[in-house]
Amino acid sequence: MTITIYGRPGSRARRPLWVARELGLSVQNIEPAPGETKHAAFLAINPNGKVPALVDEGFTLFESFAESLYLAKKYGTGRLYPESVEQEAQVWQWTFWGLNELERGLTVCLFERAIKADSDRDAAAAERAELELQAPFKVLDAALADRDWLLGGDFSVADINLAAIAALARPAKVSLDSYAYVLAWLDRATARPAYDG
Repeated sequence: MTITIYGRPGSRARRPLWVARELGLSVQNIEPAPGETKHAAFLAINPNGKVPALVDEGFTLFESFAESLYLAKKYGTGRLYPESVEQEAQVWQWTFWGLNELERGLTVCLFERAIKADSDRDAAAAERAELELQAPFKVLDAALADRDWLLGGDFSVADINLAAIAALARPAKVSLDSYAYVLAWLDRATARPAYDG
């Protein structure tokens, strides 16, 4: 059994790839050539014409969070994915929270401070986005004040999904110095051998 994950490891494909590596799954990682995601063969996998996309024994899936949750639940329940309904709900909570509260602001900072050409950057937009990130980082810092991982003592897919977003702070030049617990958690997560930064 080989799972195919389409997408560059440094992109949003990082999430399902990280889960797969944590679980020791056999994965074929394919980076489509420019324009290839618009071809009929790829559109049959992801009709949006984007990566990441996943194929597992004929089952296709798009959206990186759906892919990471699927892999963790199918192959890692009791390890990366919790067995209790309550902890499962916490996995969803932190996954959706990261998408809604952190990813947009960090992406704005990343584009305006690192990806765009210097002449096209909007420093004010990056500053506004970083300011808006302070409240959610404060929430995350408080949640991690008494625990190593989001669900308590065990590393889970919730940590993968959220750390894959929070790690954007570094290339986006967003300071996390005021959030000691977030920094320690992010260092622990990204130090894991399965993380590919």
